[in-house]
Amino acid sequence: MNPPRILYTLDRLVASLVFLLLVHAVSEFNAGAASPNILLIIADDYGADSSSLYNSTNTGASLPPTPNIAALAQSGVLFRNAYANPVCSPTRACLLTGRHSFRTGIGDVIMGPASPALTAAEFTLPEAFAANPGSGYQLAHFGKWHLGNGAASPNNLGGWPYYSGSLIGAVASYTNWTKTVNGVSTANYTNYATTDLVNDAITWIQARGSQPWFAWIAFNAPHTPFHKPPASLAPHYAALSGTAQNINANPRPYYEAATEAMDTELGRLLAAVNRHTTHIVFLGDNGTPAQVLQPPYPSTRGKDTLYEGGIHVPFIVAGPAVASPGRTNDTLVHAVDIFSTILELAGFSVTSPVPAGVKIDSQSLLPMLSGVSNVTRFAYAEKFGTNTGSPDGRALRDDRYKIIRFDSGGDEFYDLQSDPIERTNLLLSTLTVTQQQEYDHLVFHLGAFSTNAGPRILEEHRSGGRFAVSVLQVPGATYALWRCADPSSGFWSPVAGANSGVTNGIVVLTDPAPLVDRAFYSVVQSP
Repeated sequence: MNPPRILYTLDRLVASLVFLLLVHAVSEFNAGAASPNILLIIADDYGADSSSLYNSTNTGASLPPTPNIAALAQSGVLFRNAYANPVCSPTRACLLTGRHSFRTGIGDVIMGPASPALTAAEFTLPEAFAANPGSGYQLAHFGKWHLGNGAASPNNLGGWPYYSGSLIGAVASYTNWTKTVNGVSTANYTNYATTDLVNDAITWIQARGSQPWFAWIAFNAPHTPFHKPPASLAPHYAALSGTAQNINANPRPYYEAATEAMDTELGRLLAAVNRHTTHIVFLGDNGTPAQVLQPPYPSTRGKDTLYEGGIHVPFIVAGPAVASPGRTNDTLVHAVDIFSTILELAGFSVTSPVPAGVKIDSQSLLPMLSGVSNVTRFAYAEKFGTNTGSPDGRALRDDRYKIIRFDSGGDEFYDLQSDPIERTNLLLSTLTVTQQQEYDHLVFHLGAFSTNAGPRILEEHRSGGRFAVSVLQVPGATYALWRCADPSSGFWSPVAGANSGVTNGIVVLTDPAPLVDRAFYSVVQSP
């Protein structure tokens, strides 16, 4: 009889567990060639429900024409199961740092000096590029920032050598806004914001000559304020009156018009770059706002929420790294993965420039670009803060099931294969054996997404038909014993009938009926 042993002693289980090992593909697309250019494009408040590439089969949805986004997908890989956080600042922080919100502290939209913002301690993408000076990369950020206060924050906190755009969450007007260039702000700027961004980006890109570059393009569109764009940019909506009364009464066509205008200008941007030497990443930063959310999602489950309508976003990667362009991939991916992906596309090591003690959550998408499909992964999202009124919490999904754990208490559990719009919370009825295993599976792995260092294991022992483990007690914390027969193929479950006792600051957790052959245990600490 083999005695059980402690395999994992922390409450968090990182993505590098042995049964989730991912072998990175070799990036041969750069061999013998100059460093590629990299273009990261972010659409603001553009959820999967508002894209014909994701929502074309729902006859109740009104969708704007986006031929340039569609053409980009045909030249790359469209990720069907792509996620972000439910509001924009947390997503932008994870893009820039490769770290989830619980690490950066940015869990809600930034609204002034009192809000948690990006700190200088965070290691950012521009700093990673700066750690590879021999590459010759030139960097710039254009458009929406929304990660810190102060005109110079994109430069000082983000590490961008060049910045041009709008600092806050939304422009006051697309034709009357404050533009900031490298710390100098100009009020009452009247160039149409979407056009102005592309003008600046093209001018900067064309000035790079033969130097490789990385440009972050953050559109304000189609975020509020809803408006009527220039007819040349949104011809399908030229008949809109554009009056405040009409916009307030029927905002959806104006949201669509801003989306078409963005797509039009995106086409102009893409035409200005060398598509043979440029990697392009396109995504939405969160779901569609409630007032313009499209079927099949109800209006209460869009932006600001942890439901699919709030976190499921368009996500496309195109460029020379993509094998067999024009395909889709069902692997679960998250905006946080862009950090590692961009570094590897540039030919850099993801880990070598990162300061000691900085945990990176990002997982490179290079294998999926090379043709690997359906890699086993989780998708995680969270929201915490006081600037939006929707409930705070965390969400985790695997290839079929999803758990939402609200900070106020209570879980919701969904089978996204049979219920993709989350109509039926499975916890409101008795779970089947399989559903219970899947629920426990997600609850256990949700513990990986926490800065909690986990319990300190003192010893473990087996005697008299019982297995016990002793941990050092942390004031206010609670502990649970979990068990798995085989972590390479099985599910973790809380130990039935486990008991615990506390003596002199030592917590002893006991499994009264260990498995006969062997078992793997984990002690989960909350909070």
